[in-house]
Amino acid sequence: MEQKSKPPRIKIISVGNMKVGKSCLIKKYCEKNRSVSNYIPTIGVDYGVKATTTKFNGGRISEVIIDFFDFSGDSNYSEVRNEFYDNVDGVIFMYDVTNKESFTALRSWLKEAGKYGVSHSNATIAVVGNKIDQYPRAVTENDGAKFAAENNAAYFETSAKTVATIDDLFDYLILPNLMTPNGDNRE
Repeated sequence: MEQKSKPPRIKIISVGNMKVGKSCLIKKYCEKNRSVSNYIPTIGVDYGVKATTTKFNGGRISEVIIDFFDFSGDSNYSEVRNEFYDNVDGVIFMYDVTNKESFTALRSWLKEAGKYGVSHSNATIAVVGNKIDQYPRAVTENDGAKFAAENNAAYFETSAKTVATIDDLFDYLILPNLMTPNGDNRE
C-alpha cells in the first residue's frame, strides 16, 4: 500500500500597525462566513492554521497547510515578535488606506523584519493596503504600489469586509512556496 505524503506547511506572518485589519483579513480567509465587528487587539502573536488546496498552472491541485502568525502592532510586543521571524515563507506588510501614519510606519516594519533576516530573497512579500471599502482615502493606490515596487514586493488592495482580492493575495503567497527551484511541486 502506497503511503500518502504529508502536505507541505507554509509559514505566513502579518505585520503592521494596530487597527489596520491584519487579524480580520486572516480570519476572513480562514473562515469565509465569519465577520469580526468589534476591534480586539492582538496580544503578542496570534496563531492560526488552515488546511487548503490550491491549483497550479495547468490545473494540478495541491494540498497545503498554512501556519499564520498574526503579529500585534503594539510596540510593547516587539520582543515577543522577534521570536517568530525565523523560517518565514510569506509576509504581509499591511496598512490601512484611510490612515497615512500606518502607511508611513511600513518602513519601520520592513526594518524590523530585515533585522531578523526576512527579505525578498528568502520570503514571498506582499504590501497590502486594507480597508478599501472605507473613505476618505489617505493613501492612493499609486503610492502603495510604488512603495511595494521600491521594496521588491507585490502590491494588493483588500477589504476584509467585502473580501476583495483576499484569495488573490493568499494565492500569491502560497504558490511560490509550493514550488522547488526546478518548478516541480514541493510535495
